[in-house]
Amino acid sequence: MQSSFRFSVSTLVLTCALQLAASQTVSLTNPAKAEAAQHAQQHFVCNTGYSAQQCHEQMSLLRSLLDQYRAGRLGDWTWVLVKSNDWKGLQRQHRMDPDSPAFTVLDRRETFFEEALLNPVTVRRVELVRQWSLGMDDLLKLAVTHELGHGFCSEKNERKADAYGEELRKGITVSCK
Repeated sequence: MQSSFRFSVSTLVLTCALQLAASQTVSLTNPAKAEAAQHAQQHFVCNTGYSAQQCHEQMSLLRSLLDQYRAGRLGDWTWVLVKSNDWKGLQRQHRMDPDSPAFTVLDRRETFFEEALLNPVTVRRVELVRQWSLGMDDLLKLAVTHELGHGFCSEKNERKADAYGEELRKGITVSCK
């Protein structure tokens, strides 16, 4: 009886271990599963001031654009939405241009986007359109691809990140130099 019990417990432990290992295996031949696994390493955060619904709606827009440019390839990365009312203070705190609607902190693997890129914050959107001479959809694409240029190539140089972002918008695989 005792050896039968040990055999049953051993079989149960082995079965659980195999199921756990199988659930953590990602088939490299199935891009959808590989992309899903990469998203497991992506973190999406809304800064203070967002309701759960606002966060979900705006982050859904951002995520779909990030997916379009295969941002999951970055692996472990955090994407943060910041309310426009808090944006300029945050930019100054990081010694960044307060008129830029996005920035990346490479050593922390974090990218921040201003709310006005995704939500009609009228006064701030007028400022951004005037500053960048682009419509909001184009400005959002520019911001996302530029920041991905920083991330994909670990690039601190703004001009090089611009060039990598332009390659992404043209559908060209980025070639980091």
